[in-house]
Amino acid sequence: MRTRSRTPSRRSAPRRTARPGPAAWLAESERLYRDFVELTPYPFQPFVRTFKSWDEYERWRHAQTNPWYR
Repeated sequence: MRTRSRTPSRRSAPRRTARPGPAAWLAESERLYRDFVELTPYPFQPFVRTFKSWDEYERWRHAQTNPWYR
């Protein structure tokens, strides 16, 4: 017959892995952007447009042919 040991079994604590921080996230996003630049045939041009009034913006927006701007 088997008897139980009187000393409790020792379990090792779960190992904590180091979580990536902001520097690692930035490096990963820059790597992904470099991959994007290599894959796309179009040059990246940031789009910024300003308007003097909300009405001017609405006129411009409705004149666009791209349905995402409607």
